[in-house]
Amino acid sequence: MERDCEAGFSNMTRSTLIPVLALLGLAVLGLPARTLSAEPETVERSMPPVVSTATGLLLEPALYLTNFSTADFAAASRTIGAERIHKKWTSPVVTLPPHPRQVARGLTESEVKAYMIEVRRLFDKGESVPISDVGLISTQEDVVRKPMLNHIAAFSNSVARVYLLVQRTSTDTGWSYYSIVQDLTLKSPLSYFAELQGIAVKFEGISCYKCHASGPLAIHPARADLISDAPLAVALNQHIADQPVSRFHFPAGETPPDYGKPLGLKFCTKCHEAEGDRSPLFKVHSHPIRILVDFGYMPPKRRLTPSEIAELKSWLDQKP
Repeated sequence: MERDCEAGFSNMTRSTLIPVLALLGLAVLGLPARTLSAEPETVERSMPPVVSTATGLLLEPALYLTNFSTADFAAASRTIGAERIHKKWTSPVVTLPPHPRQVARGLTESEVKAYMIEVRRLFDKGESVPISDVGLISTQEDVVRKPMLNHIAAFSNSVARVYLLVQRTSTDTGWSYYSIVQDLTLKSPLSYFAELQGIAVKFEGISCYKCHASGPLAIHPARADLISDAPLAVALNQHIADQPVSRFHFPAGETPPDYGKPLGLKFCTKCHEAEGDRSPLFKVHSHPIRILVDFGYMPPKRRLTPSEIAELKSWLDQKP
């Protein structure tokens, strides 16, 4: 069934980005592959322009990073180690070995951490397929307002979808590592978020939930030239779009606050509601909402009308 939603900022493949013919689960570890159906000649070889639609939703002027060139991006990205990025690929997702437990019903936290540590190891050894970009959501508005460099890689087996994010700003010297594990063994999958500090894994909740209502975000560069491999971005976005609806894991000892009433506008709840394709949205998610609507990524198949934008702006601007 064709989804008509932005997938909690996860199903964000634009209509102009047509799924690439990709093999999920390629035999990088000797495992069989699955195929995404798409004609190779339809694949976009470059990203479409990234332009604000001037909705009035943004709290800060749109940022186009005019003083940060494509060459600056390439040089800054390579500081992670040139041997780790710009990989040749036929599958956007690296297949992980089968889970050690033959029949798993709910991953333990130790198992989740083990997956996170393993994907970091694979990335560091140059055995992943990362996309490199300057992220739109993390760069715009009042969060950092400078280039946020990302390397993003995806992995999976029959029990888990695993993602790795390696990130720093253009002025930082060191890279930070983050990971998401989606436990697929449960009837209602559960998404774990963590920061990787060496071999230590620190589960995160409230800080990650602000942007990740429904799991991993799709890849949207801050500018069309600030991405390493447009077809890989398309393929990864298709993988993210195909993810199941998942619950958010808040770690022990971290009680989520009362987020109030969810967004109830009909043009949003078509997908973002308790029984929808993606999780409900709250005011805590206002940052990605403002950016993704203003830059035309949400909803994915049409632009909001002026009256709908006014309704959304009124809701976003209401004080709790």
